[in-house]
Amino acid sequence: MKKLFTLSLVLLALVIGSKAQNPNINIDPATIDLQVEASGYGDANSTVYNTTNGTRTFRWIRTVQGAPSAWTTTVCDKNNCYSTSTSSQEFVLGAGASGLLRLTVNPNDAFGEATYQVLVYDIYDSTNTHAIFTVNVTVQDITGINDPINGGVSVYPIPAKEILNVNFDGVKNVSSVAVYNVVGQKLKSYNVYAGSKTVAIPVADMKKGVYFLRVYSSNKEAITKTFTKE
Repeated sequence: MKKLFTLSLVLLALVIGSKAQNPNINIDPATIDLQVEASGYGDANSTVYNTTNGTRTFRWIRTVQGAPSAWTTTVCDKNNCYSTSTSSQEFVLGAGASGLLRLTVNPNDAFGEATYQVLVYDIYDSTNTHAIFTVNVTVQDITGINDPINGGVSVYPIPAKEILNVNFDGVKNVSSVAVYNVVGQKLKSYNVYAGSKTVAIPVADMKKGVYFLRVYSSNKEAITKTFTKE
C-alpha cells in the first residue's frame, strides 16, 4: 500500500504543471485513438526513446479514466508482456536506445469509451525525465459477423421516445435482443420466439442519450446498432 501511495504521488506531481514530453525522453507516437470491436481486442503500439547520453532506469505506470468494469488491459515493455493485474514495472534503456511500449485492450463484449495513460519516468530523475503515452479507446458499433445478420436489422423511430421497434425480417434464428448503455451495462434483454420478426422495446423509463442494441442469433453471432433516446 505504501508503494502504491508513493507511485500515486509521483504521478500526480508529474502530470500537474508539467509537459507530457521533455527533451530527455520521448514516446512516439504519444497519442493513439484506438477503435476496438466488442468481441475482439486492440493493440496500441508505441516506442520509448532514451534521448540522454547515459543508461537510464525507467518505470511505467498505467492509469485509466472511465473504462467499463468489464474491460481489461495489459502492458508490454522491452522486457515482457505483463498480466492485467500489473500496473507498474521498471525497465532499463541505454544511451540513445529505444524500447517497445504497448497497451492491449480487451473489452470483453462491453461497449464504451475510455482514456488510458502510461506514464514513463526516470526513477532517479522523475522531474526532468518523464513522458506520457495516451490511448483513447472506443468500442466500435460493429456490424455482424456475416451479412445475413448485418443486412436484416433495422430500428425505429430514431430518436425513440416510448417504444423502440426492432425489425429483423430476413434474419434467421434470432434468439434475443439486448440494450446497453455507453459504458457497457446491459439495461434490458428480451428473448425472441421462433418465427418472430419484430420486437417492441419500452424505452420511456430510460434517460435521454445514446444506447447500443445488440441482436443475437442462436449460433452466437450478433449485430450492434446505435439509437438515441429523446
